[in-house]
Formats: sequence, C-alpha cells, structure tokens
Amino acid sequence: SALFVVCLDDCEPETLDDRAANMLHGSYDLVERTDAHEGLLQTGTLCNRWYDKLQLIICANGAAGINFEHSAVDGHTVLRFASD
Repeated sequence: SALFVVCLDDCEPETLDDRAANMLHGSYDLVERTDAHEGLLQTGTLCNRWYDKLQLIICANGAAGINFEHSAVDGHTVLRFASD
C-alpha cells in the first residue's frame, strides 16, 4: 500500500552508463551458497527493488534516480514530481 519506495544502495556508480544500469535494473552477483536454491544466491542492489512502485534510488556516492512501472502513471507526471 506504499506510494513509493526509497532504495538506499551501497554501490558507487561512477560513469553515466554505470548509473543508468544501476537505476534501470540494479546490480547483481551470484554467490555460491550450499543452502541456496541450486547452490547460488543472487545478491546486489536489485534485491531492494520493487518494480510495482515508484522507486527513489540513492547511491552511496550521492548519485540518485527514479525508476517506476510506466503503465500506472504517465512519464510526465513523474518528471514533474522529480523536478519539484
């Protein structure tokens, strides 16, 4: 029932491409774990994403962005929200 989610990422994307990738789909890594399904555990910033909500994503170095599921609201509405 939340209107939006704040995602606090511990990564520090430096380049524009790294920032765009992190804001769009997050980072991930597969870690071998015997207690995980098929022996692999997925970790990274994608684990704190809720794609059915408006997400305010803030990285450790201050890089920030917004990600949202576009069928619920028009892009112009979110851009106005972000700019105000």
